[in-house]
Amino acid sequence: MTITPEQLKFRKGKIGASSAAQAIGRGYGRRTRAELFHTMKGNMPPVKETTAMRVGNYMEPFVLHEYTLLTGRPAEEFPETQVHPDEPRIICHCDGITSDKTRLIEIKNVGHRMQEAWKDGVPEYYWVQGCVQSMLTGIKKVDFAAYFGGNELKVYEVEYTEDDHATVYDGLKDFLDYVDRDEEPPHTKADLPNLDKYYQVDRGDSVVADKHIHNTAKKLAEIKAQFKLSKEMKELSNTLEYELKEYLGESEVLRDDSGEMLFTWKQGADKEIVDWEAIVRNLLDGDERRLDSMLYQYTTVQKGRRTFLCKIKEGK
Repeated sequence: MTITPEQLKFRKGKIGASSAAQAIGRGYGRRTRAELFHTMKGNMPPVKETTAMRVGNYMEPFVLHEYTLLTGRPAEEFPETQVHPDEPRIICHCDGITSDKTRLIEIKNVGHRMQEAWKDGVPEYYWVQGCVQSMLTGIKKVDFAAYFGGNELKVYEVEYTEDDHATVYDGLKDFLDYVDRDEEPPHTKADLPNLDKYYQVDRGDSVVADKHIHNTAKKLAEIKAQFKLSKEMKELSNTLEYELKEYLGESEVLRDDSGEMLFTWKQGADKEIVDWEAIVRNLLDGDERRLDSMLYQYTTVQKGRRTFLCKIKEGK
């Protein structure tokens, strides 16, 4: 279902059904509890709409129609925002509902890369999404209409219980307790690509590596010196890098006990981004303001990226 600008604004600071699995620690890939925490706190860059997202939204009416042809159940869109009566920060937007109001319909446009995730039925992170929708609407049955590869529709029927609702609700409340305490949930290795955004690195601060971390740094340096890594070596590299970054925390430099630099964060320069499309659109619409005034309005600063650099010299 296409979310309106008003609904997007209302979602801010809340957990939607599509984020519920992430909130309870069952998210896909790097969608971790810590990542969601920082997103809700405004520390993460906004999500950019992709072609896949636009195609998914565009296809929903068609898939809903195909669902009716396949199941014989008349269906319609269900655009109203649903809010939990006891915790208004838990909300959802459902794709569809059968005309007799006995089943919710959740539409998934599944590309070839994600088909494997459906081989045993509805993936867990989508199961949680459906559970939240069921909990907020009181409708126990949710049909997942999965459109595979642009040529095959499969319907997966799920019926949720009160116990399912209670388990997911407890997990969501646990996450919201972190938000209320302003306490970051524990990291996992899946947080590795985002650690540069989580930590507010103290420029100039350093930490001395203990023996284990020093050995970890040397192992990672050896791996980074190689040109082509196997899948296993990439996995090991990620494990070692995660361990070093967690040890560093908000420090900028990792040193050995003699003061030599082992690894460090390098902060890239901030960059100004001008929305020229908006400026041209305003000019064509007859905006008579000076160009410098519009530049001021439509220029944003993109914070420079941090790079994690190895400073261990070869042979040491």
